[in-house]
Amino acid sequence: MRPVTYLTCLALPAIGVVSAWNDFTDLHPILAPSYDTADPANIVPSTNVSLDYSLDNSADSPSSVSIDLNTDQPVILLESIGAVFKVACTYDTVTVAFSNTAAFQQAVSKWPRDGKFYLITNHLDNCDAGPERGIYRVASLSWDNDSATVTARTEKTDFATIATSLDVTFSQGSLLNNSGNITFDEPGIDVASNFSIPKDLDIFSQPPYFTATANDGYLSDAAIIRGHFNYDVPSKQLQSLWFDIDAALFGDLAVTFNVTAPLDNNNYFFSPGTFFPSAINVPGAFSLTPALRWGIGADVGAVGALYHSNNVSLRIPDGHAHVDFMNSNRSHVTGWSPRVTSAFTTREAATGHASPFMNFSIELSLDVLNGLFDVTGGIMAKPQFVNELNVAQSQTRIRRANRMIWPRNVTCSNGFEFRSAFNFSVTAFVTNSWERTLYNTEIPIEDKCYRF
Repeated sequence: MRPVTYLTCLALPAIGVVSAWNDFTDLHPILAPSYDTADPANIVPSTNVSLDYSLDNSADSPSSVSIDLNTDQPVILLESIGAVFKVACTYDTVTVAFSNTAAFQQAVSKWPRDGKFYLITNHLDNCDAGPERGIYRVASLSWDNDSATVTARTEKTDFATIATSLDVTFSQGSLLNNSGNITFDEPGIDVASNFSIPKDLDIFSQPPYFTATANDGYLSDAAIIRGHFNYDVPSKQLQSLWFDIDAALFGDLAVTFNVTAPLDNNNYFFSPGTFFPSAINVPGAFSLTPALRWGIGADVGAVGALYHSNNVSLRIPDGHAHVDFMNSNRSHVTGWSPRVTSAFTTREAATGHASPFMNFSIELSLDVLNGLFDVTGGIMAKPQFVNELNVAQSQTRIRRANRMIWPRNVTCSNGFEFRSAFNFSVTAFVTNSWERTLYNTEIPIEDKCYRF
């Protein structure tokens, strides 16, 4: 039979709007904007402190991560006290020098002499390794009035020991361009990956009767994440956890399905790889590890020989998902407006189907307080072309996925009918807890007879 070629272009209407994120390798402590270093109230121990972290090294660094920490004993956040001009640490002491006697005298009156409170230092004071804060349990204090210095006898401790709750926010201002698409040109929290598929790679097969060959392929993605969680330490339970995930996906794929004998339906899948960006990590408090996964798959089955090629170009510049890990009913999506161009060529036809799809997932793994609690969840987007062929005079049926394809009385007596639809779904999930389809649509593309 002569090759039959058909071309379809498709753009789905948008469902909504979008936002922005960056890489967390250089995350370091900054003073939360809620603190005024001239305020003498910061000298008074408190069981609630705000700890911010940023990627930006400028003087007015924006917060990329904010931790609201509640503790079992009062805390002094030394970086919030403007009158503290020097902090020195040894194995078992922290020495704090004040620049004026008024602040020193207030510390003398407010800091418990028998300890039972914590000092939090900043890495700029050379008390801590790398871009970290240090947490010290105070056992006792000694004062030097002449030098306005206090020396605390201390033991180093950590978030898990002192915390009663952690309230953590990851955020960065959202940014759209004039087309409503995501942009990635501001400081924030962004990740991206690219995969190239080698030419003429057999991506799946069922010897000796079926082979699927990727003639060419390129997969690319970028994502921005904002989110929040609250963790109660005594109960070891999350009180809230959600993420806003903004994604832009791009894919080009040329695949040929070669079936040489009757083939029962099967679902085939090939993964070109997984990209793991650096973890978003505040040592001792939490780590958030993103993973970006691409997959290529197909539902294939035929009653006889089938040779079918599919070239697909996919653009999704505006996907947004709100995933509530605690309650799937509060999860929702906007955007996700695929722009698709597809070309097909059929050189040999039999009643059956060859329905390729791409699969992209953003997976987020959260570890709280060094393993006291961990959970994984995210979203998965799946665009698929559902292609069915029906050869005239055929009396055979074949199962496709979860339904049966029945031959139909088509008018092409010397040819075959080709039916095609574009299906797109977005699914949210929390591993070992729940999975929910947040968006699904199927749009008919073509139902046409082609002569041999």
